[in-house]
Amino acid sequence: MNQTISKIPREEAVEAIFSKILQSPNACARLSEIFYEHLDDDNRIPDSDPEQFAKIFFSAYENQDISALLLEVCQRSMFDLLREAYLIPKRFNGKAGMNPLLLTDADGGLIEQVVTEEGKGVSHHEFAKFQEVLQNHHCAPRSRLYLADGFDIIRSYTEQLNIEEKLCNRRRGILALYALPDTAALGMSEAQAYAIIWDAFCSIQKSAPSSMVYYGQETGSKDGQKYDEVGILLPIHEFEKQMLHHLEEVDGIVLSCREKMIKQAGKDSLPL
Repeated sequence: MNQTISKIPREEAVEAIFSKILQSPNACARLSEIFYEHLDDDNRIPDSDPEQFAKIFFSAYENQDISALLLEVCQRSMFDLLREAYLIPKRFNGKAGMNPLLLTDADGGLIEQVVTEEGKGVSHHEFAKFQEVLQNHHCAPRSRLYLADGFDIIRSYTEQLNIEEKLCNRRRGILALYALPDTAALGMSEAQAYAIIWDAFCSIQKSAPSSMVYYGQETGSKDGQKYDEVGILLPIHEFEKQMLHHLEEVDGIVLSCREKMIKQAGKDSLPL
């Protein structure tokens, strides 16, 4: 094979996540449903280049890379499938990242440059709803509310066998962003951190089934100290009438999770 095939970064220490999923019949069913949904005739997108398919197929075998094979077969990596089945959080890219895309600043004002560049203007109704929630919801310590756009990520191979990422299925909502202890400082991988917040993640999905949950390891920084962040985006058109109620429920779940993490990491891990 003369052409180098780009690899998806390997997730380390994933056994804790897999064991939790395997212990839940409902989680197993959701993963199976999502996988076969991408293989049915309505969603399957065969590779039009047989030579490219063969290169990826054999490279995946040689490198024991199941994500490369899944990406070619159903346009999703292993962790893409887990995120799409709502079994692990989406990856939070930080406040300057593109997913979720923050449309307001920490004070609740519109970031005009972002809104203009994206070409997705914020309507008067959306901004008014955000301001209403901002005024009536008492934010938990070390948390803030933002108006934001959340996306799904679709990956595919280019003709040069590089991995191309595309954002799709934009959903605009109110993002509650919380600071959590720095798990990397405890020697944990991101996958191990996922396992710690997995119970809270599942509780959030039960409380607000169509919410989008994001997690980032060391994506936050204050006074030179890094910290993890978890964000829950509640789409406006789905949660508009009960936004405050759901935010209160999410607050309770995340704060309980944070308290457990602080007990494990030590009180100095996240000054409140």
